Amino acid sequence: MKRITEDSMKHITINARVERVTYQNPENGYAVLKVRPKRGSLFTAVGYIQELANQAGLEGTEFAFTGFWNTSKYGRQFEFHSAQLVGSELLFFLTKVVKGLGERLAKDLIRKYGEKALIDIMERRPEELLNVKGIKEKRLSMIMKSWQKHKSLRELSNYLASSGVKLTPNLLIRIYNHFGEEAVKILRDNPYNLTEIRGIGFKTADKVAMGLGIGPTSIERIGAAIEHVLADNAEQNGHSFLEKEIVEKEVKELLNQNYQNPQDESSTPIPGKDIEKAFNTLISKGKIVIDDDKVGLYSYRFMEEWLRDFFLEKSKETKRTIIPEDDLNEFIQEYEDREGIELSQEQKEALQRIATEPRLLFGLAGYAGTGKTTVSRAILELLSRFYASAQDIISCAFTGMASSRLRKITGFDAMTIHSLLKFKGEGQFEHHEKNPLPHKVVLLDEASMVNLTLMYRLCKALKEDTLFILVGDPAQLPPIGAGNCFGDALQTGLIPSVTLKRIYRQSEDSVLTVFANEIRMGKVPNGIEQPGWKDFSYERIEPHNIFVAKAKKADDKTLKRLREENNEAIFKRILQLARFYKSALTHPVWEFQVLTPMRVGQLGTETLNLALQNVLNPKGDKPSIKVRGIELRKGDKVVHLQNRDMPVMPWGKWQEAKGEFNSYEFQRIFNGNVGLVVDIKPDLEEFYVVYPEKIVVCYDFDHLGDIVELAYALTVHKAQGSQYRIVAIPLTNSHFIMLNNKWFYTAITRAEEKVYIIGQEYALKRACTNKSSIRRKTWLSLNTQIIQ
Repeated sequence: MKRITEDSMKHITINARVERVTYQNPENGYAVLKVRPKRGSLFTAVGYIQELANQAGLEGTEFAFTGFWNTSKYGRQFEFHSAQLVGSELLFFLTKVVKGLGERLAKDLIRKYGEKALIDIMERRPEELLNVKGIKEKRLSMIMKSWQKHKSLRELSNYLASSGVKLTPNLLIRIYNHFGEEAVKILRDNPYNLTEIRGIGFKTADKVAMGLGIGPTSIERIGAAIEHVLADNAEQNGHSFLEKEIVEKEVKELLNQNYQNPQDESSTPIPGKDIEKAFNTLISKGKIVIDDDKVGLYSYRFMEEWLRDFFLEKSKETKRTIIPEDDLNEFIQEYEDREGIELSQEQKEALQRIATEPRLLFGLAGYAGTGKTTVSRAILELLSRFYASAQDIISCAFTGMASSRLRKITGFDAMTIHSLLKFKGEGQFEHHEKNPLPHKVVLLDEASMVNLTLMYRLCKALKEDTLFILVGDPAQLPPIGAGNCFGDALQTGLIPSVTLKRIYRQSEDSVLTVFANEIRMGKVPNGIEQPGWKDFSYERIEPHNIFVAKAKKADDKTLKRLREENNEAIFKRILQLARFYKSALTHPVWEFQVLTPMRVGQLGTETLNLALQNVLNPKGDKPSIKVRGIELRKGDKVVHLQNRDMPVMPWGKWQEAKGEFNSYEFQRIFNGNVGLVVDIKPDLEEFYVVYPEKIVVCYDFDHLGDIVELAYALTVHKAQGSQYRIVAIPLTNSHFIMLNNKWFYTAITRAEEKVYIIGQEYALKRACTNKSSIRRKTWLSLNTQIIQ
């Protein structure tokens, strides 16, 4: 407990040199420093220091610390609320921020040019520094990259400081990572753009905005809240519209949490009439649409209406070439003989309809184990023989892993949707309605994963006479982001389709697909607890029965301890499995995957990832880094967290260059992409990740934890479109709210070889039988026209 003294009332400024950093937390900028003034003895200074945002070394640097003396259990300390750099900021940058330059060379540069001229050189003609001994192109590149970042962070910090909101170094880095060097301009235009950043809520953005002068009852503030509610619900829950009363309620809650009328606490600070004005303003600007008490962003309404018309037009009968019945029957017989299989009646129906119905759009829906891939390969072979050349046929999928699997299984060319459309960055594609794809047939696999925006982009890029086939599993979780295009089109009958229902079992002791389909229907599979299945294992791990403890009137503290011990037992069994498969698998880092419903908690991704990293990729002597408390090692499995354009290099060229990253090409990397760390270069503050599309992506150290994190444990949404040899799923009552059959079905069908369910009996029953997943509110789902 702090003791208030007369000294603690006096705010003073002391110039002192940092001799030692006793503790520092780059997440929030808090530091405990041993400092020495020009006159006097060493003392302890504690407080927040913005320079930690750059991972700068502080030792040997002089600051003007402003604060007060106080006495705590740690003794007498100087608590500072401001730390201003004393002396040359340029020298500090060159010696403490730029890694590997050294104090001697830094001082030589300043002595040679002078600070003003040196800054001008770095701003206007940095190539002049190549004339300085000790500076080559690589070092110059590092200096300039660090300089731009340092300058931008300083500008950003100074701008946001005027808002009065305490911004930690970690938060500044995340803002810079998201907006880059345009951060201040973007936030000056609209401070509510902060809500685009993962982990920054409306509350923080709103406090910044009001601190920068936006009025608490202004139309601008209320409009920003309306747009945030609609955009956030689209991103988090997939809704492309909400009922008007829900929007009004959420807007009031958002705005009132940061503003209370000091004159009357019982009054509503934001009147309904002001919200109505904001609605009308946004409608007049073309940002939102209100239709029959439904409120949505205009862009989503436009895209869904366009897709509805597209699906209807494409589903009509045309004059396209059809394949004669005799040729079709001969092909089916030949295909079955060659593959040694018998196609189901549903699979034959899909082939027959695509061959003989002169439409340009078909849907193929299939649940786990019903042979979607088998019939997709047959469809492509049939079309390549009688309808189009193999060069005129292309397959695509949302993820690189899904497109690689499709290419391998079908033998036809396959790529990601973005590669197919030739993404050019900043939301632009080479292929669009004015420059359509040249292919005569396009097959989209894993169509249930494709959200509204991407489905719209793909469909806009198809020629009028392109045959478009959508394949997917409507029982899986819907896509990340707004919309549910494939599910809506099937459910409302917008597209002609066939649904595969017959399940193919690999053997009598293979039950994964059978159990998955029973879970899809909301049932607990018969025999789920039985041991000995080849591809499925449920282990009940439950040292304490919480329901019995509750019946015995156990207090809250005891119940909390029992829950934690249950979770700890599940946690230990997961790690035991990981240790077994570390030696049993050829590529355990890639082939063993844990899936869990939540990010936080004892069995969340954050805790599991740290433990699994030490099991599957122990440190040893491999290259590694630690940034803001997160350790990354060469060989780690990581997941990309934001839809973002990143510098990329083809895997082959990267190998030819012997690991030298020298590409200026950019490519969109998507939220959920999983790859492997192939190199770490501390001198450049960069690490490199290879993805299944055979591309290498370059990341800065600051991207760790913000744009990239460990992926040994993933949420199920992040794992959609991917499959792993072995999947382990912890099930705990602590995740009760997240457990439903759609989530569980998607989770277990990520396993190719075997799935392990580890956990509590009640959680298992909940995951199997709870059918109350969120139903998405979309304009497309309101369609009533049925295609025959």
